[in-house]
Amino acid sequence: MTTTSPQTALDLNYVQMDEVADFISRTEAYERGDVSADEYRAYRLTRGVYGQRQDGVYMMRVKIPGGLLSPTQAHKIAELLDEAKLGFGNITTRSNIQIHHVEPDTVPKWKARLNEGGISQVDACGNAVRTVTQDADAGLAADEVFDTTPYMQAITRFFLDHPRARLMPRKFKIALSTSSADRGLTAIHDVGLVAVAGDDGKPAFRVAVGGGLASMPQNALVLHEQWPAEDVLTPILAAIDLFQDHGNRRVRSKARIKHVLRKLKAEKFSALYQTYLDKVLADPPPKVEAQTELWQHTPWDLSLPNDDLARQSGLALWARSSVRKTRLPGKVFVTVRFDNGGRVTGDDLRTLADITQRYGDGLVVLTVHQNVMLRAVDVDALPRLFAELNAANLARPGALWGSNVTSCPGTSTCNLGITHSRNLANKLQGVLESREDTDVRIKISGCHNSCGQHHIGTVGFYGAVKRIDGRPAPHYRLLVGGGVDSEGAAFGTTYGLVPAHRAPEALERLLKWADSQATEGESAGAVLRRSTKEQLDPVVGDLFKLGTDELTDADFVDIGLDEPFQVIKRAGECAA
Repeated sequence: MTTTSPQTALDLNYVQMDEVADFISRTEAYERGDVSADEYRAYRLTRGVYGQRQDGVYMMRVKIPGGLLSPTQAHKIAELLDEAKLGFGNITTRSNIQIHHVEPDTVPKWKARLNEGGISQVDACGNAVRTVTQDADAGLAADEVFDTTPYMQAITRFFLDHPRARLMPRKFKIALSTSSADRGLTAIHDVGLVAVAGDDGKPAFRVAVGGGLASMPQNALVLHEQWPAEDVLTPILAAIDLFQDHGNRRVRSKARIKHVLRKLKAEKFSALYQTYLDKVLADPPPKVEAQTELWQHTPWDLSLPNDDLARQSGLALWARSSVRKTRLPGKVFVTVRFDNGGRVTGDDLRTLADITQRYGDGLVVLTVHQNVMLRAVDVDALPRLFAELNAANLARPGALWGSNVTSCPGTSTCNLGITHSRNLANKLQGVLESREDTDVRIKISGCHNSCGQHHIGTVGFYGAVKRIDGRPAPHYRLLVGGGVDSEGAAFGTTYGLVPAHRAPEALERLLKWADSQATEGESAGAVLRRSTKEQLDPVVGDLFKLGTDELTDADFVDIGLDEPFQVIKRAGECAA
């Protein structure tokens, strides 16, 4: 057991090949007609270059394993954001950064600059092992069993363009959590790994397979309660081999490994998995040589600034809503809030890269909630840190509260989007801004595919269309009661369709009702998670049944837009 600080001088260089030369070569082959359009699209996606709603431009997904960036890497990405057509990028729910409206000729130039910083785009999109994510607190979590970072990195490097993981039926997502609290959301991943202490006193993982969201959410099935951490590559490889053989290659909407689990059910799936595991054990992958120890935690009390000056300056409110304890006495996590679907500029990243070297552990950490975290900040330094963040417009309070809403791009760029989900996020933030809910998560998707993870929101919304007297009107399907905890994923109960402009009212009503029903010490989030349809239908049901005489012209225009609402159907590349 140890209480020492984790090593932060991590090797964050994931470039293993000449990605630029490879991309140019394949692109030229496609232009000559030597490679078909379908083949090139599948390749292009595995190199992080994704089609978007607008023709002639791409979205580039910057792959950031574990959400960990060195200051040098953050500066490199900041340069690209400075040059981006929109002037910003977006942090995703998988701790990546997406940059939209990238011209085709710009792609290889930006790839070269990313590679210079050790940033690889290999397998950032496409039918591959996607960016491996983990609990952003890893290495310093107040409750963690051990630091999962070495294992996250080993998994990333081993499966990067791995021959057994190429041309899979669909994408494959892996996540790690440092404790049973499952802040890494492992329960909704193809493979989820939760740190546990093995009976031998060594690091181990609880291994679960087959989780996912989209239109048919599925909890991952626990296959091993304790699997030696040093052998973590073995069960993952077995799951991938199973997926390669049994994933549905004919019906793309049913191609994820969760559908194999749904079809076979737990017992048969477990038995099938065991046959693949036995084969891998006969010729196992290398062990992960990580010097990871089980942590011994030292309880300590956190006292945040709260004097008159702190309250008057905004420091007290910011600290209360942005700061949490690490496992190291006197050291804290500071979460920097990013709204508008994780919108981040070059100046933002540069500022945080410089600040983390002065106040943190030298890492810029992107979270799955579309924020940035600074780690191992000295409590005594909070006033100085706040002043610097405030000067850079990066000290907005509420990073840990419900007003920090998660949202996908929706129709701003996505081919599959139905509604402009980020505009709804902005509206809902107004509803929540005055509240201090620490366990309310609002998650929004622009369609049913759940890129905004609406299924696991305390309150979730996803975009839909409803025709009223022949006119298309933007709506959102309402879900209530979702979340992820030590018991796995709970998917929100599905309710009716709410006109887009009435969604804020629906949220207001739900929160007001939750406040009225809470027992002593019970949070609004807890009330909503235990609520039933019978309880909530009278609260919001009338919003699902608005008559034509109750609707206004605004109800036929999406939030924040001017033109009449219409659904433009385009082919997405999620399943290409």
